[in-house]
Amino acid sequence: EEAGQFALAYATCLSHDLSDLKEKLEERLEGHLPNIEAGLLEGAKLMLPPQPLLKEDNWPLLTVTKGFFDGASFAAGDATVEEETAGKSGAFGMSAEEIVGAEDAQGGWGDDEDMDIPGISGGGDDDMDNIPGIGGDDDEDGDGGWEMEDLELPPDTDGDVGRGSTDVSFVAPSPGIPVSQRWGQKCGLAGQQAAAGAFDSCMRLLNRQLGIVQFLPLIPYMQELALGSHTMLPGLPGLPALSNPLGASWTAEDHPAPPAAPALLHSMASLEDTLKKAYKLTTEGKFADALRSFTSIMYMIPLVVVDTRKEVDDVKELLAIAREYCNALRIEIKRKEEKDDPKRQAELAAYFTHCSLQPIHLSLSLRSAMSIFFKLKNFDTAATFCRRLLELNPPPKVAQQARQVLSACEKSPGEAMQLMYDARNPFVTCAQTFTPIYRGTKDAECPCCGSHFVEKEKGNICPVCSMGKIGMDASGLTCSPCQLRDR
Repeated sequence: EEAGQFALAYATCLSHDLSDLKEKLEERLEGHLPNIEAGLLEGAKLMLPPQPLLKEDNWPLLTVTKGFFDGASFAAGDATVEEETAGKSGAFGMSAEEIVGAEDAQGGWGDDEDMDIPGISGGGDDDMDNIPGIGGDDDEDGDGGWEMEDLELPPDTDGDVGRGSTDVSFVAPSPGIPVSQRWGQKCGLAGQQAAAGAFDSCMRLLNRQLGIVQFLPLIPYMQELALGSHTMLPGLPGLPALSNPLGASWTAEDHPAPPAAPALLHSMASLEDTLKKAYKLTTEGKFADALRSFTSIMYMIPLVVVDTRKEVDDVKELLAIAREYCNALRIEIKRKEEKDDPKRQAELAAYFTHCSLQPIHLSLSLRSAMSIFFKLKNFDTAATFCRRLLELNPPPKVAQQARQVLSACEKSPGEAMQLMYDARNPFVTCAQTFTPIYRGTKDAECPCCGSHFVEKEKGNICPVCSMGKIGMDASGLTCSPCQLRDR
């Protein structure tokens, strides 16, 4: 009824024969009574909350051991005095009530006023001052006796100073610094910062070292590092799991101290495995899948951490390999999209052969370019591809085909179509426009992956790595503690 569910409240009244409330609800419903079938409420029972197992007010409390200086030892001061007094009276002594009652004893003890003591009249308390040695006045000898004088105490003095406070609350110890926070304070590499969960510091380092301004591709890899640096131990039902940090290069003989550096999910071994898979995909002609594999290598390299200088050189070499293959595969994918433009297809096929690839893949690209240019009747350029192919010592069958094409080109030299390609002039291919940038021409470079672009692309996001800003100044890749010690 309080929630406004009058129909439900009316059905409840019918179930439990609450006639008073039933009439009240009928007025509220104004004739719109719910249609309750006969027999629907048969066997209905009132739902009550379960009875508690413990009915007394005895909730378990935290047991706190009180120290000597907690003040609790003074709380029992009065009780201790009473116990000591009772102990002195002995088993046959008087009780405290009997001692108090003895002050008003009369009867057989007689009254004080019946005593005929010289100098005392009526036994009043005021006359006690006349007894020598008793009272507030000094004796004739000038001796003040006990000298019980009134003390002038400040008005804010508490009368319960001697009593300790019994309300001693438990003060929980302050929490320590999490290990992940220590990693973020002590570690100076981007991968270690990501493993510590300090994504903001990680991104600042990558922006300064590699000129990365687009971090969206790196987010999954940073999250993997943060999750992979801890193990989760399940606790009791209803309680959160326990998080345990994992140290780098941990062994069972290590001292049980917080790890100085986090364990990283990505390493040179995992990068090499990804590289082998990417090579295999390239050989099989699955260029789209191979491109994704090489791109993932470029995403993992900024977050990898190595130990030695040789490994630093290996990481940089791996980055160069991934860059060259990404550019080559993007050129080949672009060539297949230009189906209606044979001239553009031939140019892209020629550019493909100038990427730094493995001999097997370079051989395949030269065979493709040789066939395309021979069909276009650009025999001079096709002959250059044949000679380059023979220099790689291909299999006998491939070598025989290259010699046959070379012989045919030498018999009828010439160029049937003018192309934007000069094999004798060294160049690099722009990764955005897929046009040659010949030696001596001013260009721009991506600080993250090292791809080259024409000058007008400066300031844009690199399409190869999708992270770096073209033409931005950066200090370079830092992936080892030995590089930090040299600075």
